[in-house]
Amino acid sequence: QTWLVRNLAPLADCFVCEAFAAAHRYSPSLVGFAEVLPAFGGRLLIEEFGALSRVKETPKHPCVYVLGGARIADAFSMMEQVLGTGAADRVLTCGLNGEVMLLAKGYHLGAASERLIDDKGLTPFIERARDLLQRYGDKIIYPEDVVVDEGGRRQLPLSELPTERLIVDVGEKTVTRYISEINAAATIFVNGPAGIYENPIAAWGTERLWNAIADAPGYSVIGGGDSVAAGAKFKVLERMGYVCTSGGGMVRFLSGQELPVITALR
Repeated sequence: QTWLVRNLAPLADCFVCEAFAAAHRYSPSLVGFAEVLPAFGGRLLIEEFGALSRVKETPKHPCVYVLGGARIADAFSMMEQVLGTGAADRVLTCGLNGEVMLLAKGYHLGAASERLIDDKGLTPFIERARDLLQRYGDKIIYPEDVVVDEGGRRQLPLSELPTERLIVDVGEKTVTRYISEINAAATIFVNGPAGIYENPIAAWGTERLWNAIADAPGYSVIGGGDSVAAGAKFKVLERMGYVCTSGGGMVRFLSGQELPVITALR
């Protein structure tokens, strides 16, 4: 037992943890008290655990994952888990995740976009993307057109790649295809925006998709800092089925990894 647990535990009757967002951490303040006190999950932790369990373990099908943003490692760990277990019927890729898929399919994006991917250390994921596409090619959907910023939005079909400009969003054809998948889904999970949503020129794809998810008849769960921030910006969070408070804990849970806090409480 640490000094913290030894000194505080005698003052308490029980330990209640509300921090699902920190459930992937192994700090004494999170897991130590459960060894010496009756321990419980608080209401928020139970709600979040239940919502994510519903998406991961008992989703109604078809189940669609929308995975974008720049945190490719998170997206890939979730894809490998939910496609491998059959939890997801479709994964709609966008953001840098979608661009890596395009590279894996043999498209050349252009120097600006490929340099950004390399600078972020994401080049090794191209080979992993090829492997995923080979195993689950019919379940992984990638963009059909992209947008560059030329002082305004310019849409480019894949046939016009590579482009000298940085890719900042997905195009109208992609959004239309993705919305049709979202509307047909019984369960929808979203993590990672479709483009640089902070830029008005590049926000259209994320705004359209987030509104479609909020209005879709299926049960929707949104999580991750950028995803929730985008949802707040576009005023759709109150229409989502569930809004997660967690980022790292959510990703690890959906990737099939152990969460020390959940293990301690059990």
